[in-house]
Amino acid sequence: MGFVEFIKPDGTKVTVANDEIIVDVINFKDCCELCNDPRMIHEGELVKCIGCGCVNHIDYGWQK
Repeated sequence: MGFVEFIKPDGTKVTVANDEIIVDVINFKDCCELCNDPRMIHEGELVKCIGCGCVNHIDYGWQK
């Protein structure tokens, strides 16, 4: 069928796909490294700022 994504101003992303609802929330203490906006969402394995579109916090798996 398809899917719909809603992104609220507080950084909450809700994806409705067929019979599944996925809610994606990132903690407000994690802000964008470029513009300091706390509205961050997951885009696959990456974390993206919805304010400026910058990709942040790339986890390569070996960093702690």
